[in-house]
Parts: sequence; structure tokens; C-alpha cells
Amino acid sequence: MKSRSLITILTVLLTYTVFGQNPDSVKTSTPRLKLFSETDLGLLIFTGGFTHYFGLRKGPHSIELGRQHFNAPAAFFSGKPTGFDLRVDYILSLHYSYFWNGKTDAGFFTRVMYHNKKQTVIEKESRISKPLYSDLVGVELGYVYFFSKGFYVTPRIGALYYLKSPQGGTNQPVKIGERFYDNDRHKIWDTYFIPTVSFGYSLPVD
Repeated sequence: MKSRSLITILTVLLTYTVFGQNPDSVKTSTPRLKLFSETDLGLLIFTGGFTHYFGLRKGPHSIELGRQHFNAPAAFFSGKPTGFDLRVDYILSLHYSYFWNGKTDAGFFTRVMYHNKKQTVIEKESRISKPLYSDLVGVELGYVYFFSKGFYVTPRIGALYYLKSPQGGTNQPVKIGERFYDNDRHKIWDTYFIPTVSFGYSLPVD
């Protein structure tokens, strides 16, 4: 609940800061306000799960909320040790992005992120499971390419830092069933330097 309250407060503050303005100061050259929605194609293809983002953009500024759910892919990507299955029940995210051109929502951008995450680890032999919770902050580099009116693709790479690790503050192995779960990918940093790609649509609303 505290994490969800934090997301709500940050969203309100970012929205007011980035998009709020005095109507008397509006000029014809003012960038248009846009609604947008996008989904992660890489996650869909490799895990069958979903990632959905939606938010607001104005000029080079963008804020978005997101939700993800998927079964963890191969150990090479997820770090899960032998003898365990891993499911990401949800990732609730809040992002702020800035486009390098300083004018529009196209081209290169840098994104800062906050993620609140719940994952479930299942010991394969006994089928005993345990939920693990974490909080992360991170940064992403991406590129928005519009290929048709309103429609775009976005390749991205990034890195996330664990404010709160799934295995606790000391990152000790967690006993689940008769085995100990220990995942090096989910202790300090979680990186995705193999690009993922999103598909989206943006619509002017003013």
C-alpha cells in the first residue's frame, strides 16, 4: 500500500510540474498534449506475458504508468537457479522520460523509472511457493520512431537498481520447500542490455 501511495503522489506531482500551465500564457506554438499507450513486444514474444504502459506527453516530456505480468524466461535472462520456477505476478511502474531534441516526442529519450514488484518462486519438486517483494529505481535509453500517423516502435535498453531486494536486505538465500533459492540477478542490479522493443500509439487531445 505504501508503494502504491508513493506512485500516486509522484504521478500527481509530475503531472502538475510537467503539464500544468496558466491558460493565459498558452500560445499557438505550445506543444500539443498527447495520450499514448504501448506494449512490450519482446516480453510478449519470449514469455507470453504482457506489459502495458499508458500516459501523457507534451513536447519532450512524458510521464507514464505501467503494469507487467509474465513467467520468467530461461535462466540466462532471469537468473533463476536450477530446481525453481519463477513468475512475475506484477510490476507496477512510474516513469518520466525526456526526449533529447527538446521539442517533440520522437527520437532518442532518457527515462527514469520506479518499479514495485511481486514475484512468486516455486520449488519444482514439492510445488511449494513463496512470494517475494521488491522495489527498484532505474534508467533507460530508447528511441521512438513513428512509422505511421500516431503509430510508433521503441527499442530500449536499461538498468534497474534494487532499493529493496527480493531476498531481503542481506540478500541471503531463501528456503522454499527443501531447497534454497538464490538469484544473483535480483540482488543489486538487473540489466537488459539486449534491446527490447515496444509498439505504441499516441493521440493528440488538445
